[in-house]
Amino acid sequence: MSEEKKHTALIPSAQIAEEAGKRNEAKSARRGEPPLHMNDDMRRLSTPWSISMVRAKQINSSDLPAGVILDAAAGSGSQLIALATELKRPALGIELDGNIAVLCAANMHVASDKEEIQRTLDRVIIGDGSDAEGAITAYWNSLRKSGTRAHPPIAMLHLDPARPRDAQNHHIDEMKPSLKSVLNSWNEYLQTGPSGPAVLLDLSPRLGDDQQAMVEAVVETVFPGAPKTWEWLSQGGGRVDRLSLWIGAISSKEDRRCIRMGRKNILAKIQGKKSDSKIDTLSKPPPFGAFISIIDPALIQSGLQEKWLNEALKPDSGHSWLRLDGRRPLLIHTDPLNDNDEIKGFVVSTGEIVQHRLTPPELHSIDQVASAASRNDIGKITLRCSLDPELQPTIQRRLDKALRDVDGSKSFMVDIDLERGTGSHKLYIICKEN
Repeated sequence: MSEEKKHTALIPSAQIAEEAGKRNEAKSARRGEPPLHMNDDMRRLSTPWSISMVRAKQINSSDLPAGVILDAAAGSGSQLIALATELKRPALGIELDGNIAVLCAANMHVASDKEEIQRTLDRVIIGDGSDAEGAITAYWNSLRKSGTRAHPPIAMLHLDPARPRDAQNHHIDEMKPSLKSVLNSWNEYLQTGPSGPAVLLDLSPRLGDDQQAMVEAVVETVFPGAPKTWEWLSQGGGRVDRLSLWIGAISSKEDRRCIRMGRKNILAKIQGKKSDSKIDTLSKPPPFGAFISIIDPALIQSGLQEKWLNEALKPDSGHSWLRLDGRRPLLIHTDPLNDNDEIKGFVVSTGEIVQHRLTPPELHSIDQVASAASRNDIGKITLRCSLDPELQPTIQRRLDKALRDVDGSKSFMVDIDLERGTGSHKLYIICKEN
C-alpha cells in the first residue's frame, strides 16, 4: 500500500472548521474555555481543558529540545492544543478515525492563535500512531507541498491510548495504540536532551501497582535510565481523576507527585517518595475533643501521605490512620491540622469529635439525630458514612430539613470500626468543622 493511502495530512483551516461544524457543533464545556467540536464519545473521553492547561503550564519550554509537540492518539486534540499553545510550539496530531481527525483539525484552527507563525506547521495525520515512519513522512510531505522545506523533529510526545472500559483489570497491551509500539516507533524521531526525551503518558487512573510496574518496564526498555515521575491528579470527588507518567526532560526531581485541582487551578501539590503507613484499630470510642480528617484518596494512592502528614501536624501531635482504602481515608489526631492551603487542599473534611452514636441515622430516627445535633450547636450534618446508597439521599434530605431552623456549625458524620473481644462493630461519629 502506498504511503499516500496509509496516511493523509489535514491542514487546520476555516474550511475544515466549517466541515466539522456540519458534523458536530463547537461548544465550550465551561465559560472562558475554547469551543471545541466533539461527538458524545469524544466529550466523555476528552481531557478537560482546565486539566490540559494545568499540565501544559507545568512544563518549561526551555527544557524541551527544538521541534514539534506530537500527540500519537490525538482524539479531540484538547491536550495537544493546550501544550502547543502554552509552549509556543507547532502541533502534530495523529488519529486513526478519519471523522475524529477532521474534528481535531477543526479544533486546532478554532482554539489556536492564528497570528503565531508556528501555527502554519500544525497538522493532523489520519493514520496509525504507531507507524512513525509513515506518519512523519506524510507530515513532512504536507509541509513541502505548502512551501515549507524544513523537516522539524519531535520535541515532545504525548500519548493517551484508548483502553477497555474495565480499566482496572485490563493488561497494558490492550491499550490502543500500544505503549510499546508507539514508544519504539517514535524513539528515533524524538529529540533528546541531558535528561532524555520528553514524553507524557496519560493512563487509566485505576491502574494498580503491578500494572504501573509493567508501564515502567516498557519505558525503561525504550528509554533506559530516563528519569520518571508519576502524577496522581484529583478534582476532589473521592477518587483519582487522572494518572500520568512524565518521562525524561519533563519529569521532576521526585518519583511521585500528587495534585489537587480546583475548577481551573491547582489548589495543592506535593512531591516526594512513597512511604508506607500503618493502620491502627481502636478498641474504645475516640475521646471528645480529638479531631478526625477525611483525606483525599488520591494522596493515599500516590503514597505521599506520610510526607503530607509531617507537614500537616505539629511535631508532638498524636495521630493514627484509621482507614487508608476506599473513598474516605480517615486520620484521627489530637490537634487541628496546620492552617495551610497546601495541607488543606488534600482534606475533604476535618473537625472536632463532639458526639458518638451506636446506630446509623435512619428514616425513623431523623428527629432524634437532629435534636442531639442542635444541642451541640450544629445546624448541618453531611453524611460521610457507609449507608444504603438508595436511602442515603433521602436521609440526608430529611436531616437537612430537620436542621434548617438551627443556627449552628457545619459538621459531618463518619463511621469507624471498634474492635472488642467479642468482635467488631461500627461507631458513628459526628465532627464539628472548624
